[in-house]
Amino acid sequence: MTEADDYKFHHIDTSKCRECKEFSCEEACFRGIYRVINKETIPKCTVVEDREENCVKCHICTTACKLRAITID
Repeated sequence: MTEADDYKFHHIDTSKCRECKEFSCEEACFRGIYRVINKETIPKCTVVEDREENCVKCHICTTACKLRAITID
């Protein structure tokens, strides 16, 4: 079962985020698009409000996420 958070053109399968220990999406994005909340309990990747428009669709985040939780249109 997947749970997806959909933004304008980012889609995050938050059910995969629960297993994450690396938080590589947050570290890989040089534009600061992502923030991982609840790192100590049940991690969840989110798109920072008002930053999605800064995305250049370089796909560094999609390759950095080993769980393949992020897709970009």
